Amino acid sequence: MVWRKPNSELEMKILTPSVKHGGGSQMVLGCMSAVAVGNLHFIDGMMDKYMYLDILKQNLKQSTEKMGILPHYKLYQDNDPKHNAHICRLWALYHCPQVIQNPT
Repeated sequence: MVWRKPNSELEMKILTPSVKHGGGSQMVLGCMSAVAVGNLHFIDGMMDKYMYLDILKQNLKQSTEKMGILPHYKLYQDNDPKHNAHICRLWALYHCPQVIQNPT
């Protein structure tokens, strides 16, 4: 935690300059609960619904076992088209106790 005087957060002497240049990015998919964290899956390239389904198949059960929440977990997903793809919804219907969809 950093303490500053009120209204001083944008003063030039406080800001740290940074240089942005041609870097890359790394997409990571993971899960967490109130008790622990699950597996992290590093994604190479663009993720599609088939890759997302493979990640669920490889990591979801293993992560819930690792966190100790296996019989009573809830899978939370946003409205990404990959999450709403028919094959992913169908798999989740048979393999997840409850799926929570983000309303917006």
